[in-house]
Amino acid sequence: MEIIRELIDSIREDAPVRDILIGAHWTAVRSRFCGMASTVMNIKPHGEECVTDAGELNRKSALQLAQYLLSKNVLEASIGLAALNSLVEVKTDTLTDINAFRIVAQKGVNKHVAIFGHFPYLTEIKKMARRVTVFELNPVGDEVPFEQVPVVLPDADVVAITSNSIINHTLDSILPHLRKNAFSILVGPSTPLSPLLFNYGFDMLAGVRIEDEVALFRAIGQAAIFRQVRGAKLVTLAAELFNET
Repeated sequence: MEIIRELIDSIREDAPVRDILIGAHWTAVRSRFCGMASTVMNIKPHGEECVTDAGELNRKSALQLAQYLLSKNVLEASIGLAALNSLVEVKTDTLTDINAFRIVAQKGVNKHVAIFGHFPYLTEIKKMARRVTVFELNPVGDEVPFEQVPVVLPDADVVAITSNSIINHTLDSILPHLRKNAFSILVGPSTPLSPLLFNYGFDMLAGVRIEDEVALFRAIGQAAIFRQVRGAKLVTLAAELFNET
């Protein structure tokens, strides 16, 4: 949880929660800005885990909600990450709209690409890479079990990690096994666009910038998957570009 604690501690300005919505696929919080994250749930034998103080979350500050990111309850952690993202201030002049997966495909030509999560362009990446390893907590088919990370990951040249790894608290277990000169990217709408993450070796962060809060909340409230979401623009923040500003 080291990364999570550092992310929370990096927030310098709190704000009241203006609105919160926990949709089927996405959770969004409006506070100082607007942030979103995947809605992740653990199903128990007799139902879902409950959220602490449900019905009163709007009475908390965004930073108080961000503390939920430390919870073992992944639904609470989803809320926490959306709240954290609603407080992260991003300089727009450091953002680009480069397609993160095309970067992975280009960087991965004739190389070993490791991927955590289900992403688009996987077929394209497999055609260009020498080897593609897909890690999963619950693997199917040719996916590799998470327990193999310490053995397999150090061989990878290019690594794409879902930002849901922050929600399920696996990111701290992945990063120590990255090869020092591997190209690594944290990707997904849940990604905090915080330069703090560059201190952990990431070369690029790929997330979203919310441009229309009303449209976003409407879509999320109607169970939109990401390609149906309106009001959120895919953006990237590169370590090399950020360090030049």
